[in-house]
Amino acid sequence: MNKIINLTKVFLKTSFSNMNTQMGMPSKSNKIVSKILYVVLFLYLAAIVALFSGGMVESLKIINQQEIFIGLILLVVTAFCVIQTIFSSINVFYFTKDNEYILPLPLKPYEIILARTNVLIITEYIVTVLIGFIPLLVYGVLTSVSMSYYLLMFVALVLVPILPILLVSIIVMIIMSFAKITKNKNKFQLIATILVLSIVIALSLSTTKLQDDITNEQLAHMLVEANGMVDLLKGYFPTLDYAISSLTSDSIVVALIELLKVLVFTISGVIVYVFIAQKIYFKGLVGNLFSSSSKKKNIKINTNKYNNSKLYKSYIYKEFKCLIRNPVFFMQCLLPAILIPLLMIVMVILQMKNSITPQMSEQLNSFNGNTFIVACVILGVIQFFSMFIYIAITAISRDGKNAIFMKYIPVSLYKQYIYKCIPNIVMGSITSIISIVVANIILKLDMLMIVLVFIAAIIMNVAESIILIIIDLKRPKLEWDSEYAVVKQNFNLIFPMIISMIAIFIIILAGVFLTNINVYIGIIILSLIFAIILYFANMYLYKNQNRLASRIM
Repeated sequence: MNKIINLTKVFLKTSFSNMNTQMGMPSKSNKIVSKILYVVLFLYLAAIVALFSGGMVESLKIINQQEIFIGLILLVVTAFCVIQTIFSSINVFYFTKDNEYILPLPLKPYEIILARTNVLIITEYIVTVLIGFIPLLVYGVLTSVSMSYYLLMFVALVLVPILPILLVSIIVMIIMSFAKITKNKNKFQLIATILVLSIVIALSLSTTKLQDDITNEQLAHMLVEANGMVDLLKGYFPTLDYAISSLTSDSIVVALIELLKVLVFTISGVIVYVFIAQKIYFKGLVGNLFSSSSKKKNIKINTNKYNNSKLYKSYIYKEFKCLIRNPVFFMQCLLPAILIPLLMIVMVILQMKNSITPQMSEQLNSFNGNTFIVACVILGVIQFFSMFIYIAITAISRDGKNAIFMKYIPVSLYKQYIYKCIPNIVMGSITSIISIVVANIILKLDMLMIVLVFIAAIIMNVAESIILIIIDLKRPKLEWDSEYAVVKQNFNLIFPMIISMIAIFIIILAGVFLTNINVYIGIIILSLIFAIILYFANMYLYKNQNRLASRIM
C-alpha cells in the first residue's frame, strides 16, 4: 500500500509540477501572488456555480421536485468523468515519459496500475468539487437537510466517479493491447481514442433504447410520483443509482444501506478492474514503447503544393496541419469543439423522443421562437460550447521552443497572431452552425433571425479568440516535454471558461433588460456590444504586438 501511495505522489508531482511557470510567473518570488490568484479564480467559478445551482433548486422547489437536482448533479459528475477519462486515460497510462523508467523498477504490476488510476481519479476530484460538491452543498443549505446529508454527500462524491473511470480505462486498455501490431503510434493513439469514444456512445445509446418501451402514460405517472423525476435518471451505473437513493432517502438507516451498496460495488469493481488490467495493460504499454519507433522515414516534399501559395493560406494550413496530425492536439483542441455539441444535442433529442407527449409536441409547434429571449438562449448555448475550444488559448504554447521563429520570419507579428486565431474561429463557427441548425429544426426560426444570430455568434467568437491569444502571449507555456502537458497541465485552459461565463452574463443581462424589444433590434444591439469589445481587443493586440512577444524566447 505504501508503494502505491508513494508512486501516486510521484505521478501527481510529475503531472502538476511547475504550476507557477504555467501561469507565467517566477517560481519562487511570486508564490504568494500565484496562490492568491488561484483562490480568487476558484472563488469566482464557485460563486457562478453556486448562483446557478441556487436558481435551479429554488425553481424545482416550486413544483416540489427539488430532489431531482441531486440526480442531475450526480449524473453530470458521472458524465464528466466518462468524457474526461476518454481524453486523458490513454495519455496517463501509455504516453508519459516516465514509463520507460518505471518498468525496470521492482514494482508489482497492480501497484503501477493502481497508481496510474489514482492519478486519473484524483484529477477528476478537483473538478468534481466545482460541479458536484458545491451544487449539492447549496442544495443542502436551501432545503435545510440534516447534518447526516453532508457526510453522505461527501462519501457519495468520493465513490461515484470511480466506477465510470474504471470502466473507460478497461476499454482503453483492451484497445491499446493491440498497439504492438501498429507501425504508427500517433495514428493508433487517435484511432484508439475515437474507438473508445464510439464504444461509450454506443453503450449510452443502447441504455437509452432500453427505456423506449416506457409509454406516455407510464412516463406521466412517474413524473407525478414523489421522486419520480429522479427515477428517470437512474440505471446508468449501479453506484449512481444507489448514491441518488442514499441522498434522497428520509431514513438514515436506508441511506446508510444504499451508501454501503455503493461501497460494495466500488470495491468489487476495483478488484475486477485490477484482475483484468494486469492481464492486458502491459501488453499495450510494451507495444507502445517498442513498436517501430526506431525506423527512419523518407519524407518527400511536394513542392508544387507550395508554389504560388498565398502567405495567409500557407500559414493557416500549417496551423490546421499541426492540430490534425498531432493526436493530442487533435483530441484535446479540435475534436471537443465538434464532438461535445453533437453529443449533448443527440442526448437532448433522444430524451425528447422518449418523453415528449402529443400535447407537448403541439405546444412546441405553436411556440413562437422568433423572440429576443430565444436568440439569447441560442447564443448562450453557443457560448457554453465555446468553453471546450482550446485552440486560441494554446496557439503560442503549442509551438513550444519553436515559437521563437515567429520573430525571425518576414511576417508581422500581428498577422501571425491573427492567422493563429483562424482555426479557433473556424471551429467556433462550426459549433455555432450546429447549434443554430438544431434550434431551427426544433423552433422553426425566421431566416433573418438565423442570419443575425450567426453574425452575432461570429463577432463573439472572433473577440474571444483574440482575447485568448493575448492571454496565451502573456503567459505562454513553452517549456514542455510532451504535447499532453500543453493541454492538460496548462492553467491557461481555465480562461476559455471564464471568458465564456462573462459573455453568458452579458447575454443574460441583455435578455433581462431588453425582454420586450424587437428580436432583430435586440440581436443587433448585442452584436454591437461585442463588436466594441472586439475593436478594443484587436487594437490592443495590434498596438502591443511586439511587447506581447517578449515572453517568446
